[in-house]
Amino acid sequence: MANHSCLSTASLAFAIASLFSAPSIADSIALTNINIIDVESLTINKAQHVLIEDDRIVSIKSRKPRYKKHVRVIDMSDKYLIPGYIDTHVHHATVPDGSDNDITTRKRLRHLLQGGVTSVRDMGGDVRALSSLKRRAEIDAIQSPDIYYSVIIGGEEFFADPRTVASALGREPGKVDWMRAVDENSDFDTIMLRALGTGATGIKIYAKVPANVVEMLASAAKKHGLKVWSHAYIGPAKPQEIVNAGVETISHAPDISAHVVDNFYELRRKGELITDKQLQDSQQLSRYEGLMQDMLSKDTILDSTLTVFEQTKAQRGARGEMLENWGYEFTKLAHMNGITIATGTDSASDYFGHTTPLVFNEMQLLVHEASLSPLEAIQAATINGAKVIGIEQDYGSIAVGKKANLVVLNQDPSDNIHFASDIAHVIKNGEFVYRGSNPKLPFVDAKKAGGMLWMSGQLGNYPTTMTLAGDDIKSQMTQAMKNIGNVLEQHDLGYQDIVKCTLMLEDIDQWQAANEAYTPFFDSYPTRSAFGKADLALGAKVEVECIAEL
Repeated sequence: MANHSCLSTASLAFAIASLFSAPSIADSIALTNINIIDVESLTINKAQHVLIEDDRIVSIKSRKPRYKKHVRVIDMSDKYLIPGYIDTHVHHATVPDGSDNDITTRKRLRHLLQGGVTSVRDMGGDVRALSSLKRRAEIDAIQSPDIYYSVIIGGEEFFADPRTVASALGREPGKVDWMRAVDENSDFDTIMLRALGTGATGIKIYAKVPANVVEMLASAAKKHGLKVWSHAYIGPAKPQEIVNAGVETISHAPDISAHVVDNFYELRRKGELITDKQLQDSQQLSRYEGLMQDMLSKDTILDSTLTVFEQTKAQRGARGEMLENWGYEFTKLAHMNGITIATGTDSASDYFGHTTPLVFNEMQLLVHEASLSPLEAIQAATINGAKVIGIEQDYGSIAVGKKANLVVLNQDPSDNIHFASDIAHVIKNGEFVYRGSNPKLPFVDAKKAGGMLWMSGQLGNYPTTMTLAGDDIKSQMTQAMKNIGNVLEQHDLGYQDIVKCTLMLEDIDQWQAANEAYTPFFDSYPTRSAFGKADLALGAKVEVECIAEL
């Protein structure tokens, strides 16, 4: 029996090569009669017609155009279209040889994408692992949101934190390009250039950095095209100093209390409680007016991360409840002051037993605890997240010319934020995303038995739809094989693991044309049978059934 305790580098490389040696088909897909949620104006445009070509939105019409013959038209009546969700605070490579190993991480990333999250901002980890994941996600070699990550900047003292050891394994934390200790005498230009060399999108200022150094870091980062991100409290610099130093996004709403609480480092990092007077002082919201005004004037974005404080409050005791309440109060205060809020979760669903991405929990908390409307919460999870990362020109809203990273909802979420997770379809880079077995069908896509993965037959339909990828057998065969690949990936397998395929052709005379689309997916062919079979489901020209070795 094959050993798949981990997917070898060679196997993965082969699987990617197989996928991208397949014929490239420029799909044109029209989503008709769909209701578009405009996340910038917070309005709904009813019964629109959206044309996607390759990975871009090329037209949005209020009247249905006469589409060319090659366009695949999909009726989306009573559905709602939103941009793909963005989680602005995740951690996927803190311990890449342990809890964040490649197989576990790819499973988490699949879960995010299948749940509608099409982009994430990773806030500190081993870029040697992140850069590999980023590349594979970008070219759709793995099912994953697009990944944008940071390098960590801190004072020398911070790099005694044991978490930095795992992320810099084999090197010395604080002295590597993705975890750099700084002071006012550091060569900031060189630090930023080396950060760019890691593939990072921005810097994350973590802890033990004074305000004058934050200003130097922010200036150098912007000079070299890097985003400037930070915790709301990094000590000794306080929130207002961080904002005025030029940080573009601050994370963790409870940390805003450091504007008033003097010994905040002891509270946050050492687990010590503050005095009753300090607690009372921290709750005097008028004391935060200057900070809020500065955040608004400088367009500082708040990455609240309410979820992680809600989910961990029990283990933190009284301190946990205080941090949770601070998060709600300061996010609400920021929203009242017109400050842009983004949805970061700072965790993963499997940590807390959630079956959907935590971004939905974050949106629900924004609505129920911080007084955002449902559409404002969706705005926080789309265009605001794009602004955090600096990708709003291409992502985060629905407009002609933007990337087709989209989510189709079954119900109108404007009155009920819980409908934001009622997903019909996910589209990334213009392609429908496989989301697992369809519970409405009387079978599953695959079963494990006897050391083998037995797969149901796959048609050439776009995942989660009943629409065939084309009228010709080559288009349908290519899509059927992609569908097979999706099922294999769900089980950490690749095309190289297939041992037998059966091809059912509507017309056996199209056997040669079917072969031309089938063979590029393999380096070493599996065994195969083929036969003619009329009246395939959906009027398809081909159905493919395969068996793989586990």
